[in-house]
Amino acid sequence: MDGYEALDRYLIRLADIPRTELPRTRQVFRPVSLPRGELLFRAGEPADKVAFVTRGLVALWYSAADGRERALGFRAEDELVCAYGAVLRDSPAHATAEALEDSALLVASRPAFDELCAGHPAWERALAKLTDHLYLQQDERQRALLLDDAETRYRDFLAAYPHLAGRLTQRQIASFVGVTPVALSRIRSRMAINLG
Repeated sequence: MDGYEALDRYLIRLADIPRTELPRTRQVFRPVSLPRGELLFRAGEPADKVAFVTRGLVALWYSAADGRERALGFRAEDELVCAYGAVLRDSPAHATAEALEDSALLVASRPAFDELCAGHPAWERALAKLTDHLYLQQDERQRALLLDDAETRYRDFLAAYPHLAGRLTQRQIASFVGVTPVALSRIRSRMAINLG
Protein backbone atom coordinates (compact mmCIF):
# COMPACT_ATOMS: atom_id res chain seq x y z
CA MET A 1 0.00 0.00 0.00
CA ASP A 2 1.34 3.45 -0.82
CA GLY A 3 1.33 6.44 1.48
CA TYR A 4 -1.67 8.03 -0.18
CA GLU A 5 -3.79 4.94 0.46
CA ALA A 6 -2.78 5.08 4.13
CA LEU A 7 -3.72 8.77 4.23
CA ASP A 8 -7.08 7.97 2.60
CA ARG A 9 -7.80 5.31 5.23
CA TYR A 10 -6.87 7.73 8.01
CA LEU A 11 -9.16 10.45 6.65
CA ILE A 12 -12.09 8.08 6.17
CA ARG A 13 -11.68 6.83 9.77
CA LEU A 14 -11.30 10.36 11.08
CA ALA A 15 -14.34 11.96 9.50
CA ASP A 16 -15.71 9.80 6.72
CA ILE A 17 -14.26 12.06 4.03
CA PRO A 18 -16.14 11.24 0.80
CA ARG A 19 -14.11 9.17 -1.64
CA THR A 20 -14.71 11.84 -4.29
CA GLU A 21 -12.69 14.28 -2.12
CA LEU A 22 -9.72 11.98 -1.50
CA PRO A 23 -7.94 12.57 -4.84
CA ARG A 24 -7.51 16.21 -3.82
CA THR A 25 -5.01 15.12 -1.15
CA ARG A 26 -2.66 13.99 -3.93
CA GLN A 27 -2.56 17.55 -5.22
CA VAL A 28 -1.77 18.97 -1.77
CA PHE A 29 0.41 16.39 0.02
CA ARG A 30 3.82 15.61 -1.49
CA PRO A 31 6.12 12.69 -0.58
CA VAL A 32 9.14 13.75 1.48
CA SER A 33 11.96 11.62 2.89
CA LEU A 34 13.16 12.78 6.29
CA PRO A 35 16.40 11.07 7.34
CA ARG A 36 16.98 10.28 11.00
CA GLY A 37 18.00 13.42 12.87
CA GLU A 38 16.53 15.83 10.30
CA LEU A 39 13.93 18.40 11.36
CA LEU A 40 10.48 18.80 9.89
CA PHE A 41 10.15 22.15 11.65
CA ARG A 42 11.99 24.02 14.40
CA ALA A 43 10.73 26.00 17.39
CA GLY A 44 10.61 29.69 16.55
CA GLU A 45 10.01 29.10 12.84
CA PRO A 46 6.71 29.49 11.01
CA ALA A 47 4.24 26.64 11.47
CA ASP A 48 3.89 26.17 7.73
CA LYS A 49 3.61 22.38 7.27
CA VAL A 50 1.14 19.60 7.90
CA ALA A 51 2.62 16.11 7.55
CA PHE A 52 1.32 12.55 7.60
CA VAL A 53 3.77 9.83 8.63
CA THR A 54 3.66 6.85 6.27
CA ARG A 55 6.85 5.23 7.63
CA GLY A 56 9.09 6.13 10.53
CA LEU A 57 8.93 8.00 13.79
CA VAL A 58 8.91 11.73 14.56
CA ALA A 59 9.38 13.34 17.98
CA LEU A 60 7.93 16.66 19.04
CA TRP A 61 10.21 18.44 21.55
CA TYR A 62 10.17 21.57 23.66
CA SER A 63 13.58 23.02 24.45
CA ALA A 64 14.02 24.60 27.88
CA ALA A 65 16.18 27.69 28.39
CA ASP A 66 18.86 25.52 30.04
CA GLY A 67 19.10 23.35 26.91
CA ARG A 68 17.13 20.37 28.22
CA GLU A 69 14.62 18.85 25.84
CA ARG A 70 11.16 17.76 26.95
CA ALA A 71 9.20 15.32 24.83
CA LEU A 72 5.78 16.61 23.91
CA GLY A 73 4.89 13.49 21.93
CA PHE A 74 5.79 11.04 19.23
CA ARG A 75 4.12 10.44 15.87
CA ALA A 76 4.51 7.15 14.05
CA GLU A 77 2.88 5.58 11.02
CA ASP A 78 -0.63 6.78 10.17
CA GLU A 79 -0.48 9.92 12.29
CA LEU A 80 -0.44 13.64 11.47
CA VAL A 81 2.37 15.92 12.60
CA CYS A 82 2.06 19.69 12.82
CA ALA A 83 2.56 22.55 15.25
CA TYR A 84 -1.17 22.68 15.85
CA GLY A 85 -1.18 25.25 18.66
CA ALA A 86 0.96 27.58 16.59
CA VAL A 87 -1.39 27.09 13.64
CA LEU A 88 -4.38 28.08 15.78
CA ARG A 89 -2.54 31.16 17.11
CA ASP A 90 -0.96 31.96 13.74
CA SER A 91 2.39 32.16 15.51
CA PRO A 92 5.77 30.46 15.18
CA ALA A 93 6.06 26.86 16.33
CA HIS A 94 6.84 26.34 20.02
CA ALA A 95 8.07 22.79 19.47
CA THR A 96 10.59 21.13 17.19
CA ALA A 97 9.74 18.04 15.13
CA GLU A 98 12.65 15.67 14.51
CA ALA A 99 12.82 12.33 12.72
CA LEU A 100 13.96 9.63 15.18
CA GLU A 101 14.11 7.10 12.34
CA ASP A 102 14.47 7.43 8.60
CA SER A 103 10.94 8.51 7.81
CA ALA A 104 8.65 8.85 4.82
CA LEU A 105 6.06 11.61 5.04
CA LEU A 106 3.38 13.19 2.95
CA VAL A 107 3.76 16.93 3.52
CA ALA A 108 1.39 19.78 2.67
CA SER A 109 2.11 23.48 2.95
CA ARG A 110 -0.25 25.24 5.34
CA PRO A 111 -1.80 27.46 2.63
CA ALA A 112 -2.50 24.43 0.42
CA PHE A 113 -3.88 22.46 3.38
CA ASP A 114 -6.12 25.39 4.36
CA GLU A 115 -7.41 25.58 0.78
CA LEU A 116 -8.11 21.84 0.80
CA CYS A 117 -10.06 22.13 4.06
CA ALA A 118 -12.14 25.02 2.74
CA GLY A 119 -13.25 22.98 -0.27
CA HIS A 120 -15.89 20.70 1.29
CA PRO A 121 -17.81 20.55 4.61
CA ALA A 122 -16.34 17.10 5.33
CA TRP A 123 -12.91 18.68 5.80
CA GLU A 124 -14.34 20.97 8.49
CA ARG A 125 -15.66 17.87 10.28
CA ALA A 126 -12.22 16.28 9.98
CA LEU A 127 -10.54 19.34 11.50
CA ALA A 128 -13.09 19.42 14.33
CA LYS A 129 -12.48 15.75 15.13
CA LEU A 130 -8.72 16.22 14.94
CA THR A 131 -8.98 19.22 17.29
CA ASP A 132 -11.10 17.19 19.73
CA HIS A 133 -8.62 14.31 19.63
CA LEU A 134 -5.60 16.55 20.20
CA TYR A 135 -7.34 18.45 23.01
CA LEU A 136 -8.34 15.26 24.83
CA GLN A 137 -4.85 13.81 24.38
CA GLN A 138 -3.24 16.97 25.75
CA ASP A 139 -5.76 17.21 28.60
CA GLU A 140 -5.01 13.63 29.67
CA ARG A 141 -1.27 14.23 29.49
CA GLN A 142 -1.55 17.39 31.59
CA ARG A 143 -3.72 15.60 34.16
CA ALA A 144 -1.24 12.73 34.39
CA LEU A 145 1.76 15.05 34.82
CA LEU A 146 -0.01 16.95 37.60
CA LEU A 147 -1.71 14.11 39.47
CA ASP A 148 -0.08 10.74 38.76
CA ASP A 149 3.19 9.47 40.15
CA ALA A 150 6.04 8.65 37.78
CA GLU A 151 5.49 4.89 37.88
CA THR A 152 1.82 5.31 36.95
CA ARG A 153 2.79 7.62 34.08
CA TYR A 154 5.30 5.04 32.83
CA ARG A 155 2.76 2.21 33.07
CA ASP A 156 0.23 4.36 31.21
CA PHE A 157 2.84 5.11 28.52
CA LEU A 158 3.47 1.37 28.04
CA ALA A 159 -0.26 0.68 27.85
CA ALA A 160 -1.02 3.53 25.44
CA TYR A 161 2.06 3.22 23.22
CA PRO A 162 3.25 -0.41 23.23
CA HIS A 163 4.29 -0.02 19.58
CA LEU A 164 6.70 2.79 20.51
CA ALA A 165 8.39 1.42 23.63
CA GLY A 166 10.94 -0.62 21.65
CA ARG A 167 11.59 2.20 19.17
CA LEU A 168 12.50 4.87 21.71
CA THR A 169 15.54 5.27 23.91
CA GLN A 170 15.24 5.30 27.69
CA ARG A 171 16.09 9.03 27.60
CA GLN A 172 13.24 9.74 25.18
CA ILE A 173 10.73 7.74 27.22
CA ALA A 174 11.91 9.37 30.46
CA SER A 175 11.48 12.82 28.93
CA PHE A 176 7.91 12.00 27.89
CA VAL A 177 7.07 10.49 31.30
CA GLY A 178 8.58 13.55 33.00
CA VAL A 179 11.49 11.96 34.88
CA THR A 180 15.24 11.60 34.48
CA PRO A 181 16.65 8.51 32.76
CA VAL A 182 18.06 7.42 36.15
CA ALA A 183 14.63 7.69 37.78
CA LEU A 184 13.09 5.72 34.91
CA SER A 185 15.73 3.01 35.36
CA ARG A 186 14.75 2.72 39.04
CA ILE A 187 11.07 2.51 38.13
CA ARG A 188 11.78 -0.23 35.61
CA SER A 189 13.86 -2.16 38.19
CA ARG A 190 11.06 -1.92 40.78
CA MET A 191 8.51 -3.09 38.22
CA ALA A 192 10.72 -6.05 37.24
CA ILE A 193 11.11 -7.04 40.91
CA ASN A 194 7.35 -6.80 41.46
CA LEU A 195 6.72 -8.99 38.40
CA GLY A 196 9.41 -11.49 39.36
